[in-house]
Amino acid sequence: MKRKKDIDVVSAGHICLDIIPAFMIEEEVKNLTDVLIPGKMINMGKCVIAAGGPVTNAGVSIRRLGVKTELIGKVGNDEFGKLVLDWYEKNERRFKGIKMVDGESTSYTIAICIPGIDRFYLHHCGANDTFGYDDMDFDLVGRAKLLLFGYPPWMRKLYENDGAELTRILKKAKELDTTTMLDLSLPDENSPAGRTDWIAILKNWVPLTDIMAPSVEEIFYFLHKEEFLKKKANLKPKESVLDHITVKEVSTMGEELIEMGAGVVLIKCGYRGLYIRTADKDRLEKFGAAKCSNLENWANRELWFPVYQEEKFVGALGSGDSAIAGFVAAFIRNHTIESCLRYGNAAGSMNVTVPDGLSWNKGFDDLTRRIKSGWKTKDMVINEEGWRKEREFWAGPNNRGKWEWELQLEGN
Repeated sequence: MKRKKDIDVVSAGHICLDIIPAFMIEEEVKNLTDVLIPGKMINMGKCVIAAGGPVTNAGVSIRRLGVKTELIGKVGNDEFGKLVLDWYEKNERRFKGIKMVDGESTSYTIAICIPGIDRFYLHHCGANDTFGYDDMDFDLVGRAKLLLFGYPPWMRKLYENDGAELTRILKKAKELDTTTMLDLSLPDENSPAGRTDWIAILKNWVPLTDIMAPSVEEIFYFLHKEEFLKKKANLKPKESVLDHITVKEVSTMGEELIEMGAGVVLIKCGYRGLYIRTADKDRLEKFGAAKCSNLENWANRELWFPVYQEEKFVGALGSGDSAIAGFVAAFIRNHTIESCLRYGNAAGSMNVTVPDGLSWNKGFDDLTRRIKSGWKTKDMVINEEGWRKEREFWAGPNNRGKWEWELQLEGN
């Protein structure tokens, strides 16, 4: 007898305390050393302190978009852990899936966001490194339609031994008829995670994952590390690897993940938008309780949707998590693939207008209103063979599914 699915989404995985100091700098900075100078005191603005990580930035965002959501994660019994739990208590509620454990330190991230300089982070993994199968609340997972697991490359126990611990978690979720979704993170290449054989790990994880949702730089690093490092070594000031990854390379990685066994591959491409590649009907029919609304619409698709024009740019902290939140909030409402991409990019584009990963969120109806108002996407041109413009979308050479143009409004 199947369990009652009375929860829409469980967001599990990496959780931390975000510390975001505000730099009082109006003009763009050319060099980091123009600001961070040894012995110099820097006048700073207000510091934002909040629960963070994908469990918060994606999970709470999904919840604020009107989706019934529970969280699973682990913090230490220390001052930072108390701040995380206090934040949930004051801003959301107490989540039974968030555990506080003795003898471990709480993960934290200090985000350095200086105008004109690509953001970077000072990060401590803390209790995330020991998170494993026994820390999961499978009663919650069994009641959920979809399990979103975030940032296992920053959780040592999960990626050790060719990812055996997360493999157990994903297998259990599938046994409970719960659709699985996996978001990755880019490890420090000089850390143990950076030296891990990620192709071997992905071959264990991807077949058990219905929806893969990495960023393009993350998946490029994991699948084509040598090429990633080559591009990184040749970067000019203020350039990123993202700037130099070709559409063909993105399409190839989408195909590789589909061949490994994923049902849907959603690749977050930052300022370049969202790329999606989907498998055939047979694979999509194997999703758990959260299913694709129309297989004719969802199967055998390859699309690229440019980002919306943001009102202003403040910072990109949590923008990928927000894009996932928008996508999931539409997906769980049984929207079309085109509609899910619109909501994903809408949430991501709103995120960059604020310094943190949550305060952009005014609810699902607000995103709907903005999209319906004719919100324009940024200009984007794809010149590679087989790609063609279809209204605001770009369709790839592997796009063979049925288009559904109208923005869905039911279930809002």
